[in-house]
Amino acid sequence: MCAMVPSVNLRTRGVTAVTAVVLLLAACSGGGAADDGASAAPSGSATSPEPAGSPADPDAPLDANQACAAMYVDADGQGRTLEERVGAALVGASKELTGTSADEMHALAVELGRLETRVPEEFRAPVEQVRVPFLQLQEGLDLGADQEIELDIASTVEGLKAFEELC
Repeated sequence: MCAMVPSVNLRTRGVTAVTAVVLLLAACSGGGAADDGASAAPSGSATSPEPAGSPADPDAPLDANQACAAMYVDADGQGRTLEERVGAALVGASKELTGTSADEMHALAVELGRLETRVPEEFRAPVEQVRVPFLQLQEGLDLGADQEIELDIASTVEGLKAFEELC
């Protein structure tokens, strides 16, 4: 990603409503999925040193439980799930696009792209939907300076809902 990012006005419809939905989804589903994954193993069973959703090979296919953990469990110890980071990045970019927020959006686009190739088939379309505004921003920045980029945040909301239903 370039160190300099052209000034881009992001015009989104219903940003407040969509933001509320994304944050609501993050608040409601983030904790529930973690609890479900934690209770899936019997209390007396042996545990692996690897956290759920992070096999030794970072490009290995994931099963459904690992796919859910990848979205809803803080596997890297940063304090936020992937779902929460997606919501925060969209809110931040809709307020003001800076070099930092553009870099974060690009990093999430890459992370979601890797996730899309690893999840079971039924999870791929929802991940693709979540990724739409991240790709739109990247394409807009690649095209050049001083243009409006309309992000399809509704696609992300629908993708997160569909992903949550699968979990």
